[in-house]
Amino acid sequence: MHGATVELRYVARAGEEAVAEFTEHIELPRPVDRTPVVDGVLRLLSLAASLSYFKACAPAALSVPGGLSDAERAFARAIIAGGLGEFAFVNDLPEVLESEVLGPSRPETTSAAEREQEARTSGARTGSPDPGRLLVAVGGGKDSIVSIEALRRDGLELGLFAVNTQPPMARTAEVAGLPLHEVRRTLDPELFALNAAGAPNGHVPVTAVNSLIAQLTALALGYDTVVFSNEAGSSFGNFVWAGRTINHQWSKGSEFEGLLRETLPAGAPDYVSLLRPVNEIRIARRFASLTDYHPVFTSCNRAFRIHGASTSWCGDCPKCRFIFLMLAPFLSRAALLDIFDGRDLFADEAQASGFLELFGVEGLVKPFECVGEPDECRVALSLLREHADWHGHAFLARPEVARIGASEAEREAVFAWRDGEHFLSPRLEAVARAI
Repeated sequence: MHGATVELRYVARAGEEAVAEFTEHIELPRPVDRTPVVDGVLRLLSLAASLSYFKACAPAALSVPGGLSDAERAFARAIIAGGLGEFAFVNDLPEVLESEVLGPSRPETTSAAEREQEARTSGARTGSPDPGRLLVAVGGGKDSIVSIEALRRDGLELGLFAVNTQPPMARTAEVAGLPLHEVRRTLDPELFALNAAGAPNGHVPVTAVNSLIAQLTALALGYDTVVFSNEAGSSFGNFVWAGRTINHQWSKGSEFEGLLRETLPAGAPDYVSLLRPVNEIRIARRFASLTDYHPVFTSCNRAFRIHGASTSWCGDCPKCRFIFLMLAPFLSRAALLDIFDGRDLFADEAQASGFLELFGVEGLVKPFECVGEPDECRVALSLLREHADWHGHAFLARPEVARIGASEAEREAVFAWRDGEHFLSPRLEAVARAI
């Protein structure tokens, strides 16, 4: 670490020979003093970020010559097995999920989980502390906007955080009127050269990396709590393969949230997802009322990748279809089409099969995107049928769509609070219940 810049160095070896070297740069908004807590977070960050380079050499062993504590070793194994599931499936490399994690043993440091256990033993209060200053991660989509406004309504002190800021993130901060703390993450160009030459490539658990960068940013700026906006459906996997549940959103799910909370060093900022106990459809219902943000948000990843952020929505991907479906029951048809630049995705014949994937029609699977559970998609469809603006729409009359329904019990379930599936303090739980 040099000032506000973190350098993460990795080497790919074939036997004793170094065949590739990588240096990743992470530029924080302010320098952070090296302390045992900061060093502990840096070590976890180096493990999480290593997967971008590790996958290019897969199958391989992950070796840490300087050694690993038992907790760090368990963390590395978990993020490989969970976070590289989609990558392993797409490249037909099931052995990657059982990759060796090598390195001598290091002494354990006191983790946040151990400190909580000590407090429990002594009779002190356990669980997440009530927050003071919160650093809220912003991705430019509806979920973080709902979190921002829910926390603001409760009077909490907020700052916003983004990695490699895109226009929707900056616009969200501008509408919110809150400071945006920006971090720049730069991957080593050698990685892209390897990919172009045919090295294995694919999805990595980016949220795991960004969560640890947020921890460093919070330590640098004096925030005591890091808040993400990952909801209940992110824990719902795509399918089972090679004896494991493959989940595109693994590092947004509750398993990773619990893992990171257990592994962070004592003294690190609290890490929590405000929306963990609620589903996407409940979040969409709340977002529909936040009209100031409707012109500035986007949840479409493809728009950035293809168009360089020149447009907010590509209008033809699983994420666009999902957001269109989630918002349709809660907005007027005109307001929804205005968000999507006048496009009616239901009227596009070429997208019908994509909607059937979201509904979980037999023989189809949940797409590799950050979309919600099939149950809530079917409930959204049932609500849409009751919306006057959509009566008589050809999409609803399609035989394969007309067969899809949702019971009253299913409606209640997708809007219900999921008790016991979160790590929220009493105050943050009250905030989330009001959404």
